[in-house]
Amino acid sequence: MTVEALESVHGRSAAGLRVRLEALVDKEWVLLAERKTDAHGRIDDWDGPGENQGLYQIVFDVDRYFSGLGVTPTCPEVVTTFRISGEQAECRVSLNFSLHHYFVAFT
Repeated sequence: MTVEALESVHGRSAAGLRVRLEALVDKEWVLLAERKTDAHGRIDDWDGPGENQGLYQIVFDVDRYFSGLGVTPTCPEVVTTFRISGEQAECRVSLNFSLHHYFVAFT
């Protein structure tokens, strides 16, 4: 699984954005991993979690990212839920965000 983030206020990759990967286990979200995006706004290595079938969610900590820039966003977190099924080999989650909107795409 690859995650990539673009911050559109300044038109650059969102380096240092905190991201959590969670799985739905027994009707509760369980933290699998927490990472920060690299200098290119990417996370390529989750150390294995997220390879099994099931429901997952990724939580982007937009509030902490923008507070480091001295501004406050409308949406403090962007949460997206998705399913991994048996036929899926690779999942790419792309986030494009600013202070007042966001867009998430899966490929």
